[in-house]
Amino acid sequence: MKVEINVPSSISEITLEQYQKFVKVNTEENKDSSFLMHKTVEIFCNMDLKDIAKIKLTSVKEILDHLNKVFEVKSDLIPRFTLGGIEYGFITQLDEMTLGEYIDLDENMSDWETMHKAMAVLYRPVIHKKGDRYKIKEYDGLDNSGEMKQMPLEVVMGSMVFFLEFKRRIATNYPELFEEGNEQQQYGSTENFTRKWGWYSSIYGLSKGDVSKYDTITKLNVHQCLMFLAFEKEKTQIEMQRIKSKQR
Repeated sequence: MKVEINVPSSISEITLEQYQKFVKVNTEENKDSSFLMHKTVEIFCNMDLKDIAKIKLTSVKEILDHLNKVFEVKSDLIPRFTLGGIEYGFITQLDEMTLGEYIDLDENMSDWETMHKAMAVLYRPVIHKKGDRYKIKEYDGLDNSGEMKQMPLEVVMGSMVFFLEFKRRIATNYPELFEEGNEQQQYGSTENFTRKWGWYSSIYGLSKGDVSKYDTITKLNVHQCLMFLAFEKEKTQIEMQRIKSKQR
């Protein structure tokens, strides 16, 4: 009995959800090589494990070699794509995003398990377009992020590279807040405190501790917020230095 195998020819034929399953399997404790090989084919070729057992080992290895080559191809940013009959568009101006959008991106893009939530920030339904120009739906949270699990992995990879370049530029522009371009260092806080509360500390500082203003703060421009935080941190450091010099 022949087993039909649908091997993806490019990552455009692989969904984000498939890749999330692949990453999860490879990070779990079970490191049996045979199991991982069969599981990889099961995930990306949409097969049952019992059917994979009928395939020659050499054929399985050929499929894996092919998949490795598929993943070696770099992806460019794809501005628009269609999913479930809905056209989604990439944020046209990253510098104009709100603090809330940036926080949701920063917190969810660091883990493949939550990558679909990050994609729901970067890509939103197109509500108007004219030629190559388009306008996307205003950001309203991550309630419908689950549907993004079915988006093409090619779109995910291209947007990740684009956003990470933007994130590095953010870190370079605000060295007072970031160390080595990837960790937020909040003024007046220990390393453990920062790790525990993350961006909540920033919102607290921006609102001066007024919880009723938190929603308003997250809707402000990300650069506006980071500039204020950088100013406050440097100002606090200078004041502390003056106090120490007077105590000597």
